[in-house]
Order: sequence, then structure tokens, then C-alpha cells
Amino acid sequence: MFNTLKGRMYSLAFLIVSPCYVFIYESFGYSRDIVKDEVLKVADIVSYQVVDVQEHLISSARIFLSNLTESSKLQDPDSDECQQFIGELLPLYDYYVNIGVPNRHGMLTCNGMPLSKAIDVSDRRYIREAMSGEYFTSSGVQIDRVTNQPTVNFAYPIFNKQDKTDVVGAAVVVISLDWWRAFIDRSQLPASSVAFILDANNQSVATYPAGTKYNSPALFDHFWRAEDGVKRVFRKHQIMDDKGNVQLTFITGVAVDIALDAVNKRYIKITTVFSVLILLILILFHLFFMNSISKPLNILTDLAIRLGRNEKIPTNHPTGVREMDCLQQHFLEMASLKEKAEHKIIKQAQTDHLTGISNRDAFSQALSDVLDHVDPQHGKLAVILLDLDNFKEINDTRGHEVGDAILQQIADRLTQHPFNAKSVSRLGGDEFVFLFDDQQVDLSQVLTLAENIHSLVKQPYLVSNDNVMVSASCGVAVYPDDGRDSRALMGAVDQAMYHAKASGRNCVKRFDWNLKQALLDKVELIKDLNKALKNDEFFLVYQPIVDQAGKALKFEALIRWNHPEKGFIRPDHFIPAAEESGLIIDIGNWVIKEAKTALSKLQAARGQGVQIGVNVSPLQLLNRREGANVLLSSLMTESDALNHGADEKNGLIVEITENLLMELDEHTRQALLDFRTNGIQVALDDFGTGYSSLAYIMNYDIDFLKIDQSFVQTLGLESSSSSLCEAIISMAHKLDIEVVAEGVETKEQADLLLQYGCDYLQGYYFAKPLSLEDAILYPIQHII
Repeated sequence: MFNTLKGRMYSLAFLIVSPCYVFIYESFGYSRDIVKDEVLKVADIVSYQVVDVQEHLISSARIFLSNLTESSKLQDPDSDECQQFIGELLPLYDYYVNIGVPNRHGMLTCNGMPLSKAIDVSDRRYIREAMSGEYFTSSGVQIDRVTNQPTVNFAYPIFNKQDKTDVVGAAVVVISLDWWRAFIDRSQLPASSVAFILDANNQSVATYPAGTKYNSPALFDHFWRAEDGVKRVFRKHQIMDDKGNVQLTFITGVAVDIALDAVNKRYIKITTVFSVLILLILILFHLFFMNSISKPLNILTDLAIRLGRNEKIPTNHPTGVREMDCLQQHFLEMASLKEKAEHKIIKQAQTDHLTGISNRDAFSQALSDVLDHVDPQHGKLAVILLDLDNFKEINDTRGHEVGDAILQQIADRLTQHPFNAKSVSRLGGDEFVFLFDDQQVDLSQVLTLAENIHSLVKQPYLVSNDNVMVSASCGVAVYPDDGRDSRALMGAVDQAMYHAKASGRNCVKRFDWNLKQALLDKVELIKDLNKALKNDEFFLVYQPIVDQAGKALKFEALIRWNHPEKGFIRPDHFIPAAEESGLIIDIGNWVIKEAKTALSKLQAARGQGVQIGVNVSPLQLLNRREGANVLLSSLMTESDALNHGADEKNGLIVEITENLLMELDEHTRQALLDFRTNGIQVALDDFGTGYSSLAYIMNYDIDFLKIDQSFVQTLGLESSSSSLCEAIISMAHKLDIEVVAEGVETKEQADLLLQYGCDYLQGYYFAKPLSLEDAILYPIQHII
């Protein structure tokens, strides 16, 4: 048994624990528990007695006041008869330090104690409640204005004997708290005990012994050592009024130190005997067990520290204890497994699971390491970022399996080609990045190297016996010219890549500081747009749309921006930034709100048939932030609430671009169908410039086609424009769609379009965009 650690520890525990339980449980613990129980009982008894006395005083005060108010001498509180009666009554009651009868106005003239003048007690809440509520009330603890000492006052209404609904005053008795101190004195609490009375606001109003500072006990019904060093048990009891509100709180803290001191003396004797036994056991432990425990534990501790620090683990050294040797062997095995696992985790964490090349984390670490050692004066680094063009379409049309296969083949090409890159990594999605340092590449040829990478990626990929073509946009950034830290350098190459995207894709672009400035300008523009919304810098103008008879019953609402410092900013300059930042949703909501206000004024002046077209951004239809029905609800005018349905035309016409039809998901498709259900007409703006098919137009019940002004303005000059406009009008009419021609600037253009059967004309020939006031005054019928 003694050749195992477990056996030795069991033997040692037996020698130590057995005497401990015998002596401690038989003497000290048992005795202290008895003393504590007795102290708890004393605290309980005193607390309950105090509460019982107080409740008795309240009950007797209620009965006394109830009987007192029946006396006819109190019917006139201001009379000498009342004063004489109360003065003779007060000495008969020891508990009451004063009896008073304030009149119905709260003025105290009838009082048991002499008054130099009448006292206004109308501000006392308990008196007001007694007279207005007509019931027995208590003040809680307060400083009585007659006795000028802490008291508890009780009031009872005095009813007019001729009219029981009339209250002529209130009878009040005043009880001092001195009885409580006397009661505590008689209770013979242990020395250093304390007691307190708290008012309804938990403020101390009476203490025992007098002058004791009240500190709220941390615990009740438990032994607790206060700031004065005395250990006490606190009990708390509360007195409630008829409404359940706390009136008085009695706290009794009974000291226990003296009682426990006697127990402690006995404990010292027991401890002395116990300590002698422990000393003998410790000597045996030191002589017999130390070498069997300390040495093996030191060896295992050293192994654990080395394992935690990833230091080299020494070879196995037997300790002579079987369990210790077994545990040491487990430590050595754990160290070996930990080392293998760490290598595997690091490899997995820095490897892209799809392509097998390094990932974003590995590239970031490589870039950081190179930047730490590069010479900022003479060193050069180059980063090339490659992003596949329209790769989402391959995933959507051919499936993600094909897309994944292409990414794997790209990774193989990029790593097998002798580019001599410091790092080739996949950042995620369809982005790949190269890092070149000055030991591997001549920076004068970085663009040529990027073109070679670009050409390599463009070569066909054989997937599932089919050749797939992809293109890529590449961005190039150089250290330290384009950035001196990893964040700046990656930001520069990212901007260069997006510049390649914006330049038509399938090309290579080097970072240009003009790109940085353009980005800063865009950020500033977005900030200005935010301010413009808040500062009401936008306004709408309205361009008339006339029918074949020249009647102007439709207008297009166009947004304008008058910047307080930069002047007028063109919509084609700020609308793209608003859409990119998402502010177009708030701007669009503002446009709809303004257009509805203008619509009511135009209809009042020009008739209920007037309509206003508002341009709706794709982001408004795709908006998930506000829910699917918010846009529809905002477009409904007041007249729609009365005449709901598809047969009733809404006052607002929604104008959308034809490219939106190609990007519809189920959410936006349902939104367009809901427009039709609710009588909101839809116009397809800039028709002819996008790629929508007739199927889209037929499926979504388009009401108007708006021929783009680029076709209208070349009418008569190019036969193709004339033929195209005529064909669009004829096609639209076959589909029961009305046509609006935009950009009409001459009479010849207007005549040709009318000849082709165009339904509505819009352009400078009729009017430029007008303010609302000018739009209201615009002629109802224009001579064409």
C-alpha cells in the first residue's frame, strides 16, 4: 500500500482528518452553534415584542381617537370648550405626549399642550388624508411641531353630527418614541447590542444606545461584523399602514462576541491538543512521505511548464512511484500529440480548403513579416490583386461545382507558373493576391508581370468536358509609393482593382492617387447627402407631359440639390453615390412625400386627373429594412384610400429603369404586381438603353414605355432612330402599353412622334422642369 501515492495519501488523510473531526465537532462547533441559536432567539423575541407593543399602541390610538371624535366638545375645534376639554384629557394618558384637534383648514388651536399661537398643520399629509379620505391615518415618524421631538402621530376625522358627510376637523394623538428606548433597556440585551427605528424613507429616527450611528446591516438573520468590530445578528420587523406602506422599521442587533468568547477559550484548549497531534503527524510526514511526493511532483511540474511553453520535453526519468511514472509518461505522450496538432492547426488555419493554397490569414502574416524587414528608404514591394469578372453568373448558370472546379484550376495555374512570388493566396470568393519583394522581382516590370498573370487566367478551363472562359480584373500597388503599411497597401491595390472593374473589366490597372482622391470625394459627397436630408437642401421640379391633344395632365417629379457652399449639384452626380451608400431609400421616401404634397395642389388647380411620375430606385424595391408594404403604402394617395382598386388610377406613377426588370427577385416581383392590384401605374424609363426582353414587359403589366431621349433627339437625322421609335410605339400599342417620348426639343420631333402614334410627349419644346408654382400656372392645353 505504501509503494503507491494513493495509499500514502489515504494513510496521511486518515491520521490528519480523524482527530480533526473528533475535537472540532465535539467541542467548538457544537458550542458555537448553541450560542448562536440562543442569540437568534433573543433577537427574535425582542423584535417581536417591540412590534407587538407598537401595534398595540396603534390599535389603542385608533380606538381612542374613534371614541374621542364622538364627543360633542370637538365639533368646534376653534372653541374654548374644545381647548379646555383636550387640556384636561391629556394628563390622563401616559403614552400620549400631546393631543390636538386641527380644524377643517388644518389650523391647530385646540391642543393639549399650551400654544403661543395657532399652528398650520395643513401641509401634513396624514391630516389631509384623514379629513379628505375620512379614515384613520398615521404620519410615520416625523418631528412634531408642538413637542419638537421624533414622534408617530395618528389622526381620525371628526364628522359634523348634523351632516355626516361634512368633516369639521381631525383628532390627533402624538406618541413619543421614548417608550421604545425604555423597553430596550428593560430587555437586558447583551453588551454592545444596538437597536434602531427607521422611518418610511429608511432614515434613522431613534437609536439605542442614544447617539449610535446607523449603518445599514449588510445581512439580516446572519452573524455579521460591523465597522465597530462587534459581531452581531440583526433582525428586522416592519409596521405597515392600511395601504400596505411601510410606516416604521424596527432593527435589533444583538451582540454575540461575549458569548462566543467563552466558547473560544474552550476551543483554544482543544486546538492546543489538536496542534500537538498535527505536529507529530507533520514530523512523520516529513520523515516518511516528503521524498515520495515532493520529488515526483517537481518533475511533473517541470514537464507541465515546458509543455505550456512549447519547450523541448526531456527524456523520461523514473521517480520510484508507480503512479507518478505513469502520469509522467502521459505528459510525454501529450506533448508529442500537442506538437503534431499545432502543426496541423497552423497549416489548416493558413490554407484555403478549396484550392489548397494559402489563405487570407497566411497572406496577411506574410505581408506583415515582409514589411517588418523591408528597408523603407530603398526596399520595394509589389502586390497584385486579381478578381474574376462576373464569376457569380458562372455559379448561377453552371452551378457551384463548376465554379469551384475553375477556382481550383486557377490556383494550380498560378502556383505552378514560375512567377517567383513571395506569396500566392486566395483571399476568399474569386479573389487571388500575389506578393513580390525586391529580392524576387524588378519593379519596373510589375505591370508586365500583372499582364502575364491576367493572360494566364483568361485561358480556357476544361470542366465536365466543356471549355469555360473567364476574365479577370487586376489591380497593382507598390510599396512604399502607394502605401507604407499593410492596411494602406491593401487599400490601394483594392482601389486599383475596382478601377479596373469600372474601366470595363478584363484589364490591369495600377493604383493612382487620383483614385484615392475620388474615393475621398465620394465619402465627402455622402456626408453632404446626409446633411442635405437633415437641412432640407433638396427640392423638386416638375416637367409637364402632354398628350396628343396638347393637354398637360401628367408631370414628372425631378429632384434637385442646392448645396449651401457648392451650389447646384447635378442629379447624375449625386444619385449614384446615394444608391451606393443606401441613402437613396431615405431620399426616395422624401421625394414620394413631397410629390404627394404637390399632387394635391396640382389636382386642386388642374383637376383630379393630374398624375405625377416619381422615379423609384431599385434599392427602394429591394429594401428589406422597412418591409415589403412600406413603399406601397407611401405611394398611396388620400383619394386611393376612398377609391381602392386596380380600376382607379393612383395619383402617383412609379418610374423604373428597364435594367431593374432583369434583376427582379421574388420580393420585388411581388411588389410590382401589388402596384397593379392597388391601381398604381408603372412606367419603364429610358427604354431602349438596357437589355430587357419583351417577356419582362409582358409579365409585369407595364403601363407606359418612355423612349429614351437619345433616340428622340436624332429623329429625322438618322433613319434608324425614326424606324426604332416607330417600332417601339407600334409594339407597345400591340401590348396595350402607352408610350411617352422624352427629350422632345423641336416641333419636327413632336410632329414625327405624333405621326407614329406616340401617346405623350415630354421635353424642352413644351417646358423645362418647373417649380410647383409655375407648374400650377402652366397652360392646361399646349399648342403643338
